[in-house]
Amino acid sequence: MAKPTEEEWEDVETNFFQFQNVGDSIEGELIDKGSSDQYGFGLYTITDKEGEQVRFHGASHLDELMLGVKVGDMIHAEFVDVQKRPKGDMKIFTLRKRPAKKA
Repeated sequence: MAKPTEEEWEDVETNFFQFQNVGDSIEGELIDKGSSDQYGFGLYTITDKEGEQVRFHGASHLDELMLGVKVGDMIHAEFVDVQKRPKGDMKIFTLRKRPAKKA
């Protein structure tokens, strides 16, 4: 089999968001509530205001909040605090939703 030339290759990129610091937030239309990752947290995909698809992992508290959200809802999730616990710190979130605007 012939080796592809440089012109035949196209870079593949992903748009993945991580809640790392208190105050980090993400907003957009929820388009997928994927299955859990290897740690048992949800995997979600939104379309942001620029029209880009962005994926992000859930966390214990965020996954619980996301149970009340349906695909098609607009969401705004914000990492607001860290709760100290004996088994490890837990990220605390606020989550707001509204039905997506229909065109």
